[in-house]
This record gives sequence, C-alpha cells and structure tokens, in this order.
Amino acid sequence: MKHSRSSLFLMEMIIAILFFSLASAVCIQLFAKSHLLSTQTVNQNHAVIQAQNLAESYLALEGDINAMQDLFSPSEQISDDTLRLTFDSCWDLCSAENGGSYQAELVHTPAEGTGIMEAQITVYDLSAPEMPIYTISVMHHTAERRGDHE
Repeated sequence: MKHSRSSLFLMEMIIAILFFSLASAVCIQLFAKSHLLSTQTVNQNHAVIQAQNLAESYLALEGDINAMQDLFSPSEQISDDTLRLTFDSCWDLCSAENGGSYQAELVHTPAEGTGIMEAQITVYDLSAPEMPIYTISVMHHTAERRGDHE
C-alpha cells in the first residue's frame, strides 16, 4: 500500500515537471520571437530615418549627386546617378571598406525635359540584400529659374 502511494506521487511529480518544462519552452520561444521583432523594428526605424535624410538632402540640393557625396562623407558614388552610403551595426556612417552592416542607395533620374527629377532610395541589410528594409521614391518639380524681377 505504501509502495503504490509513493509510485503515484512519483508519477504526479513527473507529470508536473513535464508540464512546466513544456510551458518554459513555449515562454522561451515567445521571448526569442519578441527580441527578433524588436530588433527588426529598431532597424526599420533607423532605415526610415536614413532614407528621409537622403530624400531631404536630395530635394535641398536639387539632385546634385556630387554635393550629396560631399555632404555624406564617407560615401561612394557608384555612377553619375547613384550614391551609396554604408552604415555599421549601430547605424553610424562608415566607409564600405570597413565592412558595414547596412547600405542605403540613391538612384537619381535626371529631369531631362520633363522638369521632374526623381530618385529611388533603398535601404537594405547586407546580410539579406534581396529584401530591402525600406524603399522610398522622391519626385521634385524643378522650377525654371528666371531673373530677379520678372
């Protein structure tokens, strides 16, 4: 009789331990997933800020890629119409040789005759460049400059 009570108690303890281990495994997965979502959100917020900085500079400098390269130093001008910025893991601007973690690329489309200049800004994580973190299109009508009092 005493033997059956102790085996029943032992079985109850094993079931309780199993239940708590399953519950803790679920909680650990939830914490890991929330940490991943938090990291993605932080990166997306930084990507939006950097893309907005590029867009505002593009509009203020009226699409002058050379002036933008001087403003965002270090940066690399890939072609006459493309500027690339590289950021480290803390989203600080760095040179591409230092092996950054993120890149922002501005591709400028000149206003040839239409009076509208356009740019496409894409920010992506270098560990997964096929999936951009953030993309924004910028359009600006370039007004014809006239004399002082015309």
